[in-house]
Amino acid sequence: MTEARGDFRRSAGVLCAVAWLAAAAGNPGCSRAKDAPGQTVASSAGGTGGAAAASGTGGGGGAAGDAPYAITPLAPAIALDATPDAGAAYVYFTGVDAGGRAAVFRVSARGGGSAAAIAAGPPLVAPLGIAASADGGRVFVADPGAGSPAVDDDAGALFAIDLPGGALAPIEGGEGLHARGIEVVRGADGEERLVFSGRDREDGQPGVFALPARGGEASALAKGSPLVDPSGVAVADGGDVFVCDTLASPDGTATIFRIEDGFVSPFATGLHAGYPCGLALTRDDAALLVLTRDATRGAAEVVRIEVASGARATVAPGAAGHDEPGGLHRAKAADVFAFVDASADDGAQDEGSVFLLSQ
Repeated sequence: MTEARGDFRRSAGVLCAVAWLAAAAGNPGCSRAKDAPGQTVASSAGGTGGAAAASGTGGGGGAAGDAPYAITPLAPAIALDATPDAGAAYVYFTGVDAGGRAAVFRVSARGGGSAAAIAAGPPLVAPLGIAASADGGRVFVADPGAGSPAVDDDAGALFAIDLPGGALAPIEGGEGLHARGIEVVRGADGEERLVFSGRDREDGQPGVFALPARGGEASALAKGSPLVDPSGVAVADGGDVFVCDTLASPDGTATIFRIEDGFVSPFATGLHAGYPCGLALTRDDAALLVLTRDATRGAAEVVRIEVASGARATVAPGAAGHDEPGGLHRAKAADVFAFVDASADDGAQDEGSVFLLSQ
């Protein structure tokens, strides 16, 4: 297995539980990131996988009288990121298969079925991010550990997977950028483009980049300070980009930045996010859902942040002991979300699950 040299300093527990994946992700180390200044949460306890983390419905409903969110467990998995397809009929996710290979999977959004791998093994190495096209014809994968003949080291690559057949191919222009979080947006010209976090291949600065989905030349939407290690991204219809950075705050918590016409400003701070940080806008762009960790309960939870006011509400609390939040994405045509919890108990028995979140 190729060993990547990506600069990961924070990871979900699954990266530590699976040794080769930790190496492929740049050897992030296995200590938990801080949930508050001077505080570290203990590793999650063993249990019965993700189903327990999703028992019942989400609590409390969102702001402005929104209906409560319900969590549905879809499949146990060692997973990193997940996305519904455009119509929320299926959920695609990245993770590790039973043979220990990096892979991309599909599972029915109705639940009750098993996940099937649609791509597994090389050239995938550490598929950290995944996003679906608007037409449902492809999913895109960001792999910061994949090598490429176009660059001289293992500096990452972007891949497209045609559906439903699963043919996987690299995207020209996506190599060497240590791509992490990823989202797909459609421009005014009708063409899709990929918006992703990573590092500039020339100067190594962290940033958020855009690339035509068909391949081409990547352009920087923002890079350098205050960004340190950006991962999850979400894009509003108007073009504003929200990006989560788990190292940008000196107290060890995550900061979400808003990028408007190249200007980067803090949008939300003090979040106890996982890696990759999971966030997605509601379909009307009114609120941002963020997958976080409740440091007091030791549980993953979904927090809704109103874009206009910044008001926060926990809309979907998970069960204690399942506290390794990963990626989260929304279906393009519905307010239906997929997310992962990658709980693990120090490698003795890897645990985790993929979930659907809906109202």
